[in-house]
Amino acid sequence: MNITAGFQRFLKDLLNLKLVVIKIIYFFLLAGIVILWPQFTIHQEAIGLTKYQTGIIGSVMSGITIIIPLLGGIIGDKVGNYKVILSIATVLAGVSSLLFPAVPSAKEMTFWVYMAVRVCFGTLQMFSFTLYEGVVMAYTQEYNIDFGFQRAWGTLAVFISSLLGGYVTQASGSFSTIFYLSAGFHVFTGVLMLFLNVEFKLPTPSLKRQIFRHLRNIEVLMFLGAMLAAGVFIGYLETFMYRFLSDLSASPLLISLTVTVGAPFELLLTLVAASVVDRLGHAHVIMLGLLAYAVRLLGFSFLTNPWWSLALEILESITNGLMFSAGIMYCTALFSLETITTFRGIFGLSYFGIGKLLGTIVGTEIREMIGDIKTFRLLSAVAFAASVLYYVGFTILKRLRNKNFKPTQPNPSDKLDRGVDNTAMERSAMD
Repeated sequence: MNITAGFQRFLKDLLNLKLVVIKIIYFFLLAGIVILWPQFTIHQEAIGLTKYQTGIIGSVMSGITIIIPLLGGIIGDKVGNYKVILSIATVLAGVSSLLFPAVPSAKEMTFWVYMAVRVCFGTLQMFSFTLYEGVVMAYTQEYNIDFGFQRAWGTLAVFISSLLGGYVTQASGSFSTIFYLSAGFHVFTGVLMLFLNVEFKLPTPSLKRQIFRHLRNIEVLMFLGAMLAAGVFIGYLETFMYRFLSDLSASPLLISLTVTVGAPFELLLTLVAASVVDRLGHAHVIMLGLLAYAVRLLGFSFLTNPWWSLALEILESITNGLMFSAGIMYCTALFSLETITTFRGIFGLSYFGIGKLLGTIVGTEIREMIGDIKTFRLLSAVAFAASVLYYVGFTILKRLRNKNFKPTQPNPSDKLDRGVDNTAMERSAMD
């Protein structure tokens, strides 16, 4: 696809009034999440929690992420038109964020109070976000729209809200304001969700059977394995990167800038994600994302000046803007409309749940034994190995399918680089 055609598609999507609410919700929902995102671990430090306690909190949140996205996806597919449930969960997430300023500082019970509040907010926020992306993925299939064009507004929110969060925290000298802003964004978004049209998303009667059909497909298992590996790396980075930078004397504003600096590049890559996937294929974009993690982790191990972290965080545009978008697009290619929200949940379970849990728990113990620098280098080597293994496995799978190709039958490998079509995958699962 050339630049002119891509711009015309973007302009057409932008002027589609049916998609305006989708974009506005994406913007404010991500703004409500990301304004807190870089500040969570620094807030924990400010109220007296240790690095090890930060690791425990990250591990617990990753464990919850194993359950909540899958639960949200199953509920979404079973209910069908679930916008009321989505709206209530989002509003409650905003209300729960108001509890953070009430957590006492440096008290004996601080850790447990904070843990309870973090679990409450995180559970509601994950449930809401999983259901919402399920809506957008369903729109992508039903109306043949570009997922990247919708998610780009969330990426724009990442840029604005991360910068706003760091500036407000540093200027005010407290974290309270960003929690109030997050609450407002969530409540506003929850109200807007009532205007979504999800009537085409009918309840799924035989969900369990369809899930197992998809999970018998080797390509699906390889994809989920690759996203699990990516979750390991992001789990460790989100838990310890900001504390590591704080140890290098990074200010709250600089820590927020680590999110902000990559956002323009992420926005660009999100907009062109569909074109890149069309040229390279979903799997190869995911391989590229794993390599970006390897470079990013290795770079952190050599940091002495925290400002150089901004250059490394540009790579986040590949790992999040491109690879994550490719992963969502892969879901819409691999799975049917009846199971799309469930598999958004399974995708989240692999990436945000099991992957991040392993990255946090194992990463915490490894860091305690060998320190920050060696842990960054070890995980960099693992990321490189994961990319190579995925490439080798995918190449073997592709050759095997081409070898078994019969001209008189539909060939699942015809679309292997861009995702197997749903009917072909279901046929192969039943064979």
